[in-house]
Amino acid sequence: MYGFKPKYAKRSILLLAVLVIIIVAWYYLPRPFFIMLAATAAVLGMIAGFARNAWSQTGDDSRRPSQAGVVRQKRDRKSRSSRRVEVLHPEATVSLSEERREADIEEVFTSLDNQLVGLLPVKKKVEEIASLLLVDRVRHRFGLEAPRPNLHMCFTGEPGTGKTTVALQMADLLYRLGYLEKGHLVHAMRDDLVGEYIGHTAPKTKRILERAMGGVLFIDEAYYLYRPGDSKDYGQECIDILLQVMENDRDKLLVILAGYKDRMDVFFESNPGMHSRIAHHLDFAPYKLDELVAIGRAMLDRSAYYLSPDAEMAFREYLTLRMAQPRFANARSVRNELERARLRHAFRLAAEPELDRTRDDLMRLEEADILASPLFSLAESMSAVEESARRLQRPTAS
Repeated sequence: MYGFKPKYAKRSILLLAVLVIIIVAWYYLPRPFFIMLAATAAVLGMIAGFARNAWSQTGDDSRRPSQAGVVRQKRDRKSRSSRRVEVLHPEATVSLSEERREADIEEVFTSLDNQLVGLLPVKKKVEEIASLLLVDRVRHRFGLEAPRPNLHMCFTGEPGTGKTTVALQMADLLYRLGYLEKGHLVHAMRDDLVGEYIGHTAPKTKRILERAMGGVLFIDEAYYLYRPGDSKDYGQECIDILLQVMENDRDKLLVILAGYKDRMDVFFESNPGMHSRIAHHLDFAPYKLDELVAIGRAMLDRSAYYLSPDAEMAFREYLTLRMAQPRFANARSVRNELERARLRHAFRLAAEPELDRTRDDLMRLEEADILASPLFSLAESMSAVEESARRLQRPTAS
């Protein structure tokens, strides 16, 4: 309340200076001249005061519309935010399609369809989860409260079946629907969570959990967290911490465990507490031949390449052979082979640099680019060996 203020000090100094001038003029100037000078100063002061007042009013009037607009915008924002949390009348009606548009989740499903071929059961489960959270949003507007749903998940399936892609889309979906605060995804494996000596596991696990808070923690090959045959393994400590966080902080974090189905079944048998905290189990079935070919077309299309008709037939033959080989990784194997085909395509064109190439030549993969794969030579060798074995096994004529 009390204190030095610069504007008051300036006024005091100005008044003191005026007072000194008046006293000096009173003593040294003739009285008629002093009266005339004082009257002139008073008139000029009044004119200056009126002009300043008019100028300030004009400035205020010119600024008032923009200030009113800012106030109006703030008021509109407050009213919009209050409408979001305002409890609706019991007889009011709402449209789920409008809520869906307001949440802007159609883009997530479009991206999911564009990135993943097939997987209809998985996509249906994602739709069901989105519908549950959408209805919860509408129920909240009517003042209907329910416990926050448990959405911890387990993704089982072979490599390259889209588990990580679905996890990313799920994080984005739950963020848009208000279930997650940030919507990011943290990918982790055993080495990121489990330590190598006593006192090392808890800090590592808690560090990863802190990074994942507000989003999704995706633990790939989760069955490696537990090694029952190793007495010096510290994975159980990590699992105990995860169990506690999954239960107490499920409103802040979604945990997704991923891995082969048979190994995850063994993992859950050894850790029943973990199984009880997983609400949704999604199985990612291996892709069929036609689906793999469609995935390949989509990959090439995104890179401005395409297969000629003969090249597509050769690619089908390649996939048929590759699916019977060990360590087949579905979409990843498709991507790897197409990248190798692009290398062969580029080498084939560069081998004849004097020829003029069209735009289509730079986009089209030919049959030779696929048939150059060593897998075909291996298959021919295996067929020759099998044929020789069959000939040796044939009975000879007596």
